[in-house]
Amino acid sequence: MQGNGDECPFVPGRGRIPPYLAGRASQQRTGCDFLNRVQAGTSPESDLVLYGPRGTGKTAMLLWLAAEARQRNIDVVALASTEIKTNEKLIDLLSPPGWIDRLGSISWRGLQWKARDRAADHLGRVLARRLRKAPLALLIDEAHTLDPTVGGTLLPVVQRLSGEDAPLVTVLAGTPGLPDQLGQMQATFWERSEVLLFDRLGERDASDAVRIPFEEAGWTITPDALEQAVSASQGYPFFLQVWGKALWGSGKGSGCTVTVDNVQPARAEFEARRNRFYGHRHRELDKLGLLPAATAVASAYRDAPELRSTAIDRILESTLQQEGRGGDRESVLDIRRQLDDVGFIWDPGEGLGGRYVAGIPSLMDFVLQSVARD
Repeated sequence: MQGNGDECPFVPGRGRIPPYLAGRASQQRTGCDFLNRVQAGTSPESDLVLYGPRGTGKTAMLLWLAAEARQRNIDVVALASTEIKTNEKLIDLLSPPGWIDRLGSISWRGLQWKARDRAADHLGRVLARRLRKAPLALLIDEAHTLDPTVGGTLLPVVQRLSGEDAPLVTVLAGTPGLPDQLGQMQATFWERSEVLLFDRLGERDASDAVRIPFEEAGWTITPDALEQAVSASQGYPFFLQVWGKALWGSGKGSGCTVTVDNVQPARAEFEARRNRFYGHRHRELDKLGLLPAATAVASAYRDAPELRSTAIDRILESTLQQEGRGGDRESVLDIRRQLDDVGFIWDPGEGLGGRYVAGIPSLMDFVLQSVARD
């Protein structure tokens, strides 16, 4: 089949929405419901948390929500936690264009901001000023690294405004470290929010993430070529984009048709990028002192698709004792939390810690192979 697509639609990496946001229909519907409430001038019942390991599409969903909000004439402020290290910077970024702070108070429907907490007072007046002009969607990415002082100022203010039915929705996107980070802020944001889980995609959704962009560009991808790419990706959204781009480049000179003959050169490109990615993750584990624990846990996952927290803790206790580090309960829980934070293991139960699956099984294989080589 001769296609008419010239520009590759696949976008591995951060900063762009994939050509087809596969497997997220439920999250998209929920997001639209929240935005519709805000558009109508009222506060949703809660705020939103996008929660899952790195590379599972949370940033892409934030970008999608921002686009949907703008179509509804909702004011959008999209921030990364790295941008807001102080309350002063937060207030600066949230201030409406042309804002000049003046003495006196600005209220939202009679909700007055007192000077008891100067930063919260200032922030409350800034947001009230903004909300008087338009509904607001506040989107914060990488929220698991949000400074506790900043979060401790921001979250109570937005919850107070929401309690007064202000047309405001706050969306936090973060990795498994987010519940603990919110706990440092003494915030109830987590328990009051709608938590949308982001995990690896199932086989059908993963296939759609690759197949549909090819078909929309007028290309053909054969079922056997598609199956090999999907299998190698292990349902990881970032890897699906890498595969799509590699297959696109491999099939470019073959009449816009991708077959199994294109898979091998695409696989070489995919594996080179995957191994660079895994090399960074391996160095991160080593730098954090987690490599022995990660290796022991990865060995256990060879025989089980998931492990209870108690089983992981026994493995970690034994590893710590072998290293001469005691293996006390507090140390074990800290290592498990760190492995969860970096996405090596993943608790899909909203941080309840009951059962864990591998963040990416092939990353565990990479770690085991690296240790064996050493």
